[in-house]
Amino acid sequence: MISLTQVTMRYGGTVALDGVDLQVAAGETLGLLGPNGAGKTTALRLLAGMAPPFRGRVSVMGVDPWSEPDRVRTRMGVLPEGTGLFDRLTVGENLALFAGLYGLGRESVQRALDATGAAHLTGRRVGSLSKGERQRVALARAVLHDPELLILDEPTSGLDPAAAASLHQIIRDMQARGRTVVLASHDMAEVEALCDRVAILDRGRLVACDAPAALKARHGRRWVRVTVAGSEGPETLRWPLEEAAWVEVAARHQALGTLLAVHTEEATLSEVFLKTTGRELA
Repeated sequence: MISLTQVTMRYGGTVALDGVDLQVAAGETLGLLGPNGAGKTTALRLLAGMAPPFRGRVSVMGVDPWSEPDRVRTRMGVLPEGTGLFDRLTVGENLALFAGLYGLGRESVQRALDATGAAHLTGRRVGSLSKGERQRVALARAVLHDPELLILDEPTSGLDPAAAASLHQIIRDMQARGRTVVLASHDMAEVEALCDRVAILDRGRLVACDAPAALKARHGRRWVRVTVAGSEGPETLRWPLEEAAWVEVAARHQALGTLLAVHTEEATLSEVFLKTTGRELA
């Protein structure tokens, strides 16, 4: 479905992508994880055919999206970092305008509104909508033509938890229909919840790419928390699970009758990012 081969992208003297190799299979959801400036948006722009790479090859559904945009744009839907909607038009007018560009009729607009839960917003001007509502409408625009590929740039950035959860469900519905999704985010929980694989970008380089569980197993550590009764109340001690010290401590406190609880903690994507990049995701 998607292939980036030794892709390098520069803006003046700044290297936005540095020799990136990446493949995405049909029906897969890939998360691009990294801080601002990591290269996520640049990668999405290349996939959407908005710019050519400085070096390397980009292929989307077997086509170079920059040199042959007409062959892929009708098969992909893009949700950019800015919604790209017209504030003075109503939701219905916006979607009708974009539907016309695809040669689609009112039924396609209604399907997109229903699929994204935005039908109740049809008569409202986009400029009057909340950010969550605007994102919902922008996603409706992205799926108007029932694309095979969805490219989503920070789809829930700045949204409250309820609005973000609603958008997540819409994305899951698209996944259930076999759509391929490439999602850029700096939200660890979002990426882990939605994505089959996670590609970690840092300063334009691809530093790791695998399923979330595999990344955590390879680069993270599992921990054990032992809670004991101390002289001033419960006290929690923490060790890496593979270290034997916690077993001895737990056994000693169990013999004394002061062992309160033993819990394990799974590795997190935050730990994986720190391990692979040497810094925390801001």
